[in-house]
Amino acid sequence: MLKADLHIHTTASDGKLTPAQVVSQALETDLDIIAITDHDTIAGIDEARAAADGTRLRVITGVEISTLYQDRECHLLAYAFRDTALMKRLLSDQKQKRVRRARIIIEKLNVMGFDLTYDDVLGEAGRAPIGRPHIARVMIRKGYAADTQEVFLRYLSNEAGAYYKIDYPDVADVIESVHQAGGIAILAHPGNSYNFIEIKELKDSGLDGLECYHSSHTEAHKRRYLTYCQSHGLVATGGSDFHGTVQDYFHFGVLHIPLDPDSPLLDNAEFGKSGQQETYSKTLCK
Repeated sequence: MLKADLHIHTTASDGKLTPAQVVSQALETDLDIIAITDHDTIAGIDEARAAADGTRLRVITGVEISTLYQDRECHLLAYAFRDTALMKRLLSDQKQKRVRRARIIIEKLNVMGFDLTYDDVLGEAGRAPIGRPHIARVMIRKGYAADTQEVFLRYLSNEAGAYYKIDYPDVADVIESVHQAGGIAILAHPGNSYNFIEIKELKDSGLDGLECYHSSHTEAHKRRYLTYCQSHGLVATGGSDFHGTVQDYFHFGVLHIPLDPDSPLLDNAEFGKSGQQETYSKTLCK
């Protein structure tokens, strides 16, 4: 079995480490495989693969895509896709929706009396798709909150006053797009957010698997979803959901999934030491 972390964020979205720094960290923690799964962008993958060149580390194509399921936000992890042009078209639309949400949230925060601008947030995000964590960091820097948790709890969470829901695409449509790109669609960090009736409905829409190992999951969550994957022929994945915060380092390299070398997740993975694509048989992760 290979030691894999399949849920990692970088500065290409809302992470604190560059893709190259993530690769260095992965090598230090003896990971064999990583997936860069930035929010609604694949901009960090090439840099990660270049940094892994000459090492034993394999880098899987990945992205965490924001979707809607039953009118609530649902995060989908896409892996091993080959048609990057198709994925970029899908994600370009996502980026514009994020910009609109950021502007509306900033307006709401201004009404609440907070002095921040879109340029403040854009400066924090850089080239990355703008997310709520970028707004949170500006709030913290300006002294309006002590940490990200406080900002989300008081202002940016789904129930808070400055929240704004993006009209993301339906999860079934995104699953279809991932398949058209040759990829595998996984439900991210299900935790307590979905019951098995809902998961069956997602499976009927083409969902390929579940993220069983996750930093927010309890041992009961992990066992529950691993058992479900095994009994329903789904791919089991997992990862730390690393963003580079102090707390994240307790999970990075520690929370990982044992990955079968024949996993379909390794289609379109690359060996760092050769920089060449390796193809594996389409058998399920065990």
